[in-house]
Amino acid sequence: MAAASYSSSSEPVAAARFQFISVRDSKDRITRRLARSHAVKQALENKRKLQQESRDNFRVTTSKDRPRNLMTKKRTCTSSPTASLLSPLSAGTLDPFQTLAVDSSRLQTLLGNYKARQAPEPVFSVEEELAFQNFRSVFRTGLVDPALQNAVMLSFAFAVTGGSIDRECLGYQGQAISYIREKMSSLDEATSESTFGAILLLAGVEARLGMTSQVQLHMGAVRQLLDICRTKGVYLTGGIKRAIFWQDLNSSILAGCTRIVDHTTFAELQWTRDPFSPHFFRLPPGFQTQAHLLSKEFVEVLEDVHALKCIRDIPHTTKSDVSLMAHINNHTASIQSRLSHVSSKLLRELQRASNDPVWDDHHDLLLWLLYIGGAFAPIGVVRSGYVALLRANNATRFKDLYSSWSELVEILKQFIWSEDAFKSQVKALWEETSS
Repeated sequence: MAAASYSSSSEPVAAARFQFISVRDSKDRITRRLARSHAVKQALENKRKLQQESRDNFRVTTSKDRPRNLMTKKRTCTSSPTASLLSPLSAGTLDPFQTLAVDSSRLQTLLGNYKARQAPEPVFSVEEELAFQNFRSVFRTGLVDPALQNAVMLSFAFAVTGGSIDRECLGYQGQAISYIREKMSSLDEATSESTFGAILLLAGVEARLGMTSQVQLHMGAVRQLLDICRTKGVYLTGGIKRAIFWQDLNSSILAGCTRIVDHTTFAELQWTRDPFSPHFFRLPPGFQTQAHLLSKEFVEVLEDVHALKCIRDIPHTTKSDVSLMAHINNHTASIQSRLSHVSSKLLRELQRASNDPVWDDHHDLLLWLLYIGGAFAPIGVVRSGYVALLRANNATRFKDLYSSWSELVEILKQFIWSEDAFKSQVKALWEETSS
């Protein structure tokens, strides 16, 4: 009789081995034992084969099966709603063995929420278009530090609640503060990027809550750590320096805190005008005839804003050009640092001079100042002030001159206007003040 035995390796099924047993006498004990032994071995091999086929990672395949399996795996990976979102936090930052100080499954859930994904900015970003400021470029490591872990979770959870502190947020906040206190007792731990990041994320949440004294406390700690790093020659990533700058500016605008750095503090954020594109750095036609009303410093900022607008309007594949994104970020940092409180200062000047007859001859400039200043003012007293001024001027000075959206845009285009950067915010303000 003959019996077949399949290989237990990754050999294709077609490559089966056959063993022939010559049967001379059906009553021969040795022959029966060999046949029985071979049958058992064959049964075990068949069982092992079935087990292999039931597992994707151990399945025996042929070359014909491979393309279909690869396509199946590709579809499986891309079908995950958070697959692309987790990439900046992958490669060890999410812990499959549950050894993090926080719940990994909860972190994944939060990362699937759109509001949460915006939360860690400006410290780091989980969005592809800001890949130059992703988690690993800022911290040089995975999500392994418990202080940073809890601060990240606080930032995500706070965003999901819509800007209020619930019990989950309080838990993360308390844990983050406790771990930060432990780290501050060691110079090596205290001057690490993860410690800076944890403090900056705490400050970001507090700034949004208007907790000025707490923000001042945390940003003061950041300043002290920077002084230590400077004295001891501690290397910090360009990403964490960028995070410090933007969170400092963010805290200054939202909570009125005193700045601890500016756009000239870190070499990584240094920016100068491009000498090969001088035509970008000029005043638009609307400003050119009224430049005498503006200070030299303000004119220079407006020229830089116009250049930024020109650069942003050029069709670039910026998502794949990290250096270009960083350069644009530095350009923006230079402008915003110089304009730090310009929105509130501008409002006070416009309120003070609201009845000045000079504006009767400069409707267009006043219109641009009110709409751009108000559209980008933080929600609250400042924005409400712009709304009140716009409504007052609509009723008196402007009347029916700029009643339609298309008419308004034509006026704004004479100065500085970008469909991508300005339209949504300005139109929302126009609809609010026209009602």
